[in-house]
Amino acid sequence: MEYVRVGNSGLKITKAVFGSALTIGTENKNIDYASAMIDAAWDSGIRTFDTSNNYGMGEAERLLGMALQKYDRHEYVIFTKGSWPVGETPYDHGLSRKHILWSLEQSLDRLGLDYVDVYYAHRYDAETPMEEIVRTFNALIAEGKIRYWATSEWPVEALKECDRVCDKLLLEKPICEQFIYSYAVRKAESNGVIEYCRMTGRGMIGFSALCQGYLTGKYQNGVPIGSRIAKSEKINYYKTSNFYEQNKEKIDGFLEICNQYQIPYIAAALQWPLRLGIVPLFGASMPDQIRSNIEALEQVLPEDFWTALEKI
Repeated sequence: MEYVRVGNSGLKITKAVFGSALTIGTENKNIDYASAMIDAAWDSGIRTFDTSNNYGMGEAERLLGMALQKYDRHEYVIFTKGSWPVGETPYDHGLSRKHILWSLEQSLDRLGLDYVDVYYAHRYDAETPMEEIVRTFNALIAEGKIRYWATSEWPVEALKECDRVCDKLLLEKPICEQFIYSYAVRKAESNGVIEYCRMTGRGMIGFSALCQGYLTGKYQNGVPIGSRIAKSEKINYYKTSNFYEQNKEKIDGFLEICNQYQIPYIAAALQWPLRLGIVPLFGASMPDQIRSNIEALEQVLPEDFWTALEKI
């Protein structure tokens, strides 16, 4: 599989990232299942894995770490995150030095690793001074516990402030911003985040690249068994059903153009962000889905198809 640089950094990752949200550690907490998923991703060429301390309340990290044990640590990249609430006290969330240092130690212990490649500030925390955030993540780099730091779903003004503080202190900036992005959900275009990332050389990773499954066409004839909506109670996630009403025009238009040009839905959905310099992050609940997604990434699609999509 092709590798791409993360922004202006020296880090290279595979052109697709496999994410563990809502599947490994949430939908299924069995190590055999986790291993089957990671093996399918590995055999398909993926060497970049995304997780978080709040996915399955730590179970995703634990299972991902176990599933990757048999592989050479030098040959893959792990992203994990801290800041999202994982408890009820003031110390269980946010970007304070107290929480982040504790959060990372917990993540490393669950993953069974000495370091993670990229550590995300998982949502902006306006209550913590930016200088404290910047110094904390840079200290973790200096200690060797993380190789790089990054942000996820930060507003553009926070990204700008972060860069100003990093410049003032002569400290390392985040190498990428992760945001929700698909053909149907493109708020990162309208809120200025993509423009700022391009201007500053920040890498971009788009999660939910398949728009919660809507861009695969699976919901065209109702809610199929085994889909995220069908399993919403089991995985305690109920947002998927709202995505269609919120993005109906884009979803229907996308499927219609794909049908018109006889283009596989998944190929178009995963390649759309890549054309814009955004690395797609996708999840899956079965190994075959991973293999199909990677095969779809390699298909060559005609330029007039993309032109038609851009007109919607």
